[in-house]
Amino acid sequence: MPAQAGQTRWMWFALAALLLAPGVARAGAWRPVLGGSVGSSFAVLGQPSGGGSSVSLSAMWPVAPRFSFGAMLHGDDAGSTVDSLRDEQGRGLASGKIEQVHRAAWGASWRLDAAAPARFGVVPFASASWGYYRIADDLRGVELGSFGSTGFSLAAGARRPLGRHVAVGAAVRYHRLFNDREGRFMSAGLDFVWR
Repeated sequence: MPAQAGQTRWMWFALAALLLAPGVARAGAWRPVLGGSVGSSFAVLGQPSGGGSSVSLSAMWPVAPRFSFGAMLHGDDAGSTVDSLRDEQGRGLASGKIEQVHRAAWGASWRLDAAAPARFGVVPFASASWGYYRIADDLRGVELGSFGSTGFSLAAGARRPLGRHVAVGAAVRYHRLFNDREGRFMSAGLDFVWR
């Protein structure tokens, strides 16, 4: 039953993408607005939960005034589980730390952005995405296991234009994944777009 529910969600999302495509064609803007973000992940539900680096890249097309639709690639570090090394003599004295398990989530999503009117030279925006996340555990680069999950994200931020083609700002994004091992996390960082 859960597999059928996941397929149904993907079908509805693909239908929404097809319905938005004519808006892109009417706008005559086949050249996308490229964007990205670099920052940190935090508030991870699951183990490990320390967070880490967060990156994303997007290509967005205008579909209506103040609305754009496109695709986003994303990667977020969930953190590492660290354990203490003990001496071999059996005395139990700590002699350092070693990473046990590292977890990261990466994937691709459909994304819809809405921009508000500029205030004081800054453009506030909101963003929503729906897509696929691959969660992978590794031990110092050797993969221990991975699993897939659908999920969505919601974001809010603001950008300041730097000339006609570039805008830079900050954004915070909440990610909700539909699985029991890493259910949700947040990311925040520097956000930029290039027209």
